[in-house]
Amino acid sequence: MGRVYYIDTCGEDTNDGLSPRTAWKSFQNINGTVLSGGDKLLLRRGCVWNEHLNLYAIGTPEAFAEIGAYGEGDRPKIERSGDISERCVTVRNSSYFKLYDLEVCNAGAGIVLFYDESYHNHSVYISNVSAHHFYGLYRGCGSSSKNPAWQSYVAEDRVGFSLGIIVTGKDTSDMNDERVLTDFRVSDCEIYQTGGGIGLDWCDHRCCDGSIVGKNKFGNVVWERLHLYDNDVADVSLTSMFLQCVTGAVLRDTVIDNGAGGAPWGTAAIHLQLAKDVLIENVEIKNMPHTNVSDECGIDFETDVENCIIRGCSFENNAGAAIEFLCNFEMSPMAVSRNVVIEQCDFVHNNWAVLYNNPAQILVQIWQHDNCPSVTVRDCRFSNPDGVVEIGGDGILDLFQTEGNVVLNATAVSAAM
Repeated sequence: MGRVYYIDTCGEDTNDGLSPRTAWKSFQNINGTVLSGGDKLLLRRGCVWNEHLNLYAIGTPEAFAEIGAYGEGDRPKIERSGDISERCVTVRNSSYFKLYDLEVCNAGAGIVLFYDESYHNHSVYISNVSAHHFYGLYRGCGSSSKNPAWQSYVAEDRVGFSLGIIVTGKDTSDMNDERVLTDFRVSDCEIYQTGGGIGLDWCDHRCCDGSIVGKNKFGNVVWERLHLYDNDVADVSLTSMFLQCVTGAVLRDTVIDNGAGGAPWGTAAIHLQLAKDVLIENVEIKNMPHTNVSDECGIDFETDVENCIIRGCSFENNAGAAIEFLCNFEMSPMAVSRNVVIEQCDFVHNNWAVLYNNPAQILVQIWQHDNCPSVTVRDCRFSNPDGVVEIGGDGILDLFQTEGNVVLNATAVSAAM
């Protein structure tokens, strides 16, 4: 049996923290400690803290470590002062760990799962979290912010972007292929007004020595019933989701609405790269804005995605393509995506900004070169904006296969259909 710790803004840090009547007031006594198997840290509902909760959580298969809530009322809230350097929660080397029923906001990043040369961790579950208003970070620093006070900031904790929920850490290139976390589940969460939503980040998919992270960093990832919206904060809002450095991932039953704003290197509701065996099912992606940056798409196949199914999804009113295929050879010699199936999806008025050559709702760009993804598109419905076809772009479409698709009110029909 583990211990249960209670924190209440009406408590006292001189208490023992072991009951609601003897709760601690702040995070002072718990920070830097280890929650072990069966231990629980419970924050009182209705309370608000402007502090960084920073600890370890290492449970066992039989007894998880937990952070959650107690009492009645609104979820306990950690609300910082709005600076790029601030975090709400950092949980270090977590394994067999649950976090639930919290609200985090107003910092450089929200909930940070940080792994310090820690490998083969298992079973981290996050649920019923509201994460919002995170600003300033882009590629691990503040140089893209228009706030002069932030432009020299560098994230020593290797947080790549201003995300609500993020996984990152430290490693060396000789350990690049070692699995960090298996069985990572996030469910029933809302994330809004951030620069990056939720992400398998690993400081912009790079090891500490700058080498590119492979597909084995994370495995058996399941994200479901998420609501990601209005992630369009100034200067650095490039996405609502990073799915990368992963083998075995499921995203389902999720809505992404207005999934990004503007960022120096383009925007997408979902950045998908360095990934294998991915299922995206019953996901709605809509209203990506036109902010005069690159892409502005629903799903960006950036580089090296292998064995991906997109099933029963809807894409509507996105300024750029619903799905865009790129091939960034700077990140992988196998940059061209392969064995992708898009089935039973609805494509409604995507790429209304008519971006790129031969504009299409499913767009293949030659970038960087020789982009010839192998893709099957079947049993989908298309309603095209003027000047836009179903499948196109300036890339190579030779390995596209189509079957049973329907064009509802197209002004042009792709030759690939």
